[in-house]
Amino acid sequence: MAFTICFFVHQGGNMSERKHKTVVDYCHDGLSDQHIFANAFRYASIGMALVGPDGTWLKVNNALCSMLGYTSRELLSKKFQDITHPEDLEEDLVYVNRVLAGAIDTYQMEKRYFHRDGHIIDVLLSVSLVKESDGTPQFFISQIQDITRRKQAEQELLLVSQQDPLTKVANRRFFMEHATRELTRGKRFHEPQAILIIDIDHFKTINDKHGHDVGDEVLKAMATACSKALREVDVFGRIGGEEFAAMLLNTNDSVARIVAERVRESVERLSVNVGGKEIPFTISIGLVSFLGGSNTLDDRMKMADKALYRAKESGRNRVEVLVDVVEPSGVVPERLRSTFVRFEWEGAYESGNQLIDSQHMHLFALANDLLSALITGLPDSQVEAAAVALINHTEQHFRDEEKIFCAAGYPKAQEHTAIHKQLIREMHSILKSFTKGQETVGGFFTFLAHDVVLNHLLTEDRKFFSLLREP
Repeated sequence: MAFTICFFVHQGGNMSERKHKTVVDYCHDGLSDQHIFANAFRYASIGMALVGPDGTWLKVNNALCSMLGYTSRELLSKKFQDITHPEDLEEDLVYVNRVLAGAIDTYQMEKRYFHRDGHIIDVLLSVSLVKESDGTPQFFISQIQDITRRKQAEQELLLVSQQDPLTKVANRRFFMEHATRELTRGKRFHEPQAILIIDIDHFKTINDKHGHDVGDEVLKAMATACSKALREVDVFGRIGGEEFAAMLLNTNDSVARIVAERVRESVERLSVNVGGKEIPFTISIGLVSFLGGSNTLDDRMKMADKALYRAKESGRNRVEVLVDVVEPSGVVPERLRSTFVRFEWEGAYESGNQLIDSQHMHLFALANDLLSALITGLPDSQVEAAAVALINHTEQHFRDEEKIFCAAGYPKAQEHTAIHKQLIREMHSILKSFTKGQETVGGFFTFLAHDVVLNHLLTEDRKFFSLLREP
């Protein structure tokens, strides 16, 4: 975050006759650059620090100490790595290494620090590097803004857009969006799934007899009980009035029935106290269990509604089940065949260049994140986010690597750059095919393992490694 210090001095006459007196003018009047910087550093309203190339805090201002809860002496005895959230540290170090290698001049990122008392602070970090006259890194200048309140406000707005205000479970829109993604994922990975439509029995009678305030308490109590009875991975929301829905992930019909009965029984044990009198209530559940098939979420929910109607007609306070398409036995879900696949970084893969090695290690980590998202069946949005993060890092790594091997005089630089461009095109193509359901997890893994890691990182890249090592 850059800033300029300017002073305006009235010299008489109209506005057009005013003269801008800048920092440079004051330097000529006797103020040194060091004096001006020291004052700007000391009195800045945001956190500022000078940080050594190894991460040691060299100088910190009062605003930063106040933000983090440390005295300056305490902070100067640490490195920034000591108080950075572990999930943000690797990304920060990648940026640091790129700046030290000369690939970029500055960087900015959102990250999290641990306050001295243990709570987390969200910050916007802006960093630039000061070098000696011979180009040797001297220290980083870090500007740190506390954005915790902004992040909390963003989270609250997100919650409002996703949550039913009365029951605090997912609203209809969020449930439908989430369930649709899970339905698509379940088809791709051949997972059994189930949908429950849950309705409070005689809810109109409760409202008419006891009032809508009591009805609201019944809705809240019922939603809480269902949430506790369902598993953390399941999707649950209020879809209208006294009607709720749940989508059970990776669950066959027998397990789905057990979960539904557990939900029903948990509500049957409930009651709402009104004027010292306990008012019990029950629910009916319609359940559709399915595996594969081409039916949409709307189709599945209509089937669950039919089952719910049967439960109501059969006396209420019960679960009725419909079983839809069942794929042939013997089909092994692809996610189970790939559960233990990971890329492991080894010292033998090192090039001798700090930036390249740190980026290769980060590439392995991002590839593992993507494989984990694919294998464990995370929502498509998370799979795509992991893939985009990998592609973005790979593109930046290729650009940095090209500068390094060109500067080292690698004779096949042009040929190697062409390989980079081809791999990036293939990455984008595979991601596009995958999001359309035209590519499998196996295809994704084959490309990453064979084309990117084996053929390129461990074969092509090694051809120029000897140019990077110290003699």
